[in-house]
Amino acid sequence: MDIKDIKYISTIVEMASFSKASKKLYISQPALSQGIRRIEAELGVTLFVRDRTKSRANSCSVTDC
Repeated sequence: MDIKDIKYISTIVEMASFSKASKKLYISQPALSQGIRRIEAELGVTLFVRDRTKSRANSCSVTDC
């Protein structure tokens, strides 16, 4: 994981949306989703709870369950 990955995560949390975060980061939404899936696989945790309208940080990833 590098600084770019941390920026991706923090922007998704800030915007509560992959789509809005991708626009703010000037990357495509599929590229952002792939990056997050890669990070989640690397860490072995699900970072975000996704639904059709918004994304939020997984409480276990925040509290270290």
